Amino acid sequence: MQRVNYDEIAHLYDSPDRQHDVDPNLSTFLDECEDLDASSISILDVGCGTGQQVAANRSAFPDALLVGSDLFQGMLRVAADREPEALWAQSDGSCLGFLDNTFDYVSNQFSYAHIQNKPAFSTAVFRILKPKGRFVITSIDPWSMDRWIMYRYFPAARSLDHADFLRPGQFEKVLTDAGFENIKVSLAHQDKKERLGDFLAYASERHRASHFMAMSDADYEAGLYALTEAVEDEGPDATVDSESCLLTLSADKPGD
Repeated sequence: MQRVNYDEIAHLYDSPDRQHDVDPNLSTFLDECEDLDASSISILDVGCGTGQQVAANRSAFPDALLVGSDLFQGMLRVAADREPEALWAQSDGSCLGFLDNTFDYVSNQFSYAHIQNKPAFSTAVFRILKPKGRFVITSIDPWSMDRWIMYRYFPAARSLDHADFLRPGQFEKVLTDAGFENIKVSLAHQDKKERLGDFLAYASERHRASHFMAMSDADYEAGLYALTEAVEDEGPDATVDSESCLLTLSADKPGD
């Protein structure tokens, strides 16, 4: 069951903190595959949202076949306006509607948790990848960031994440079972100081994070109340310790 209806917030989704550069994992893949021509490569971004990653990739690979898929038509309409030369497809990640052996590279960035059937998702990506193609997932790892400010003030977010995300080892097994090889897991941890006033401004716009949208109204309001009290007690310039952890999973489809 979908926890967030992105059709309702598609017109609000883009913000300065969601800007994208060219996918560095795509660049690495092309550097490693000397037999691939960047002008003829086919690239799919699953869960593409409003198409910012596809548009960023276009700037570096103007002649590539760029495709974005998303479950929500509202997000795709924004994406199509942003990058009209790309192809956009409405599709569920667990049953991608593309032909076998279509893409050289498939990415999924910060959205796999919304796909309930992870094994079906991995199998679908394996099917549509060409032999020697690569699948790269970028996401947070909720088990490696207990001190994240989101979890401090909105503890319901942690419960949702533990239900929706796989541990890295679990996902590695899912990919292995789907047939992938050369599976690599990378975790990039960062400690940070978060300014309370900035986080309150962010959290007050509920559409800014899927965590806020997915939790119940009561849990969201309780977290916002606790955060507001903290700002009133300590001041908007007060900071708290926080942390984040970026997970990157890459996996290759065996060659013929």
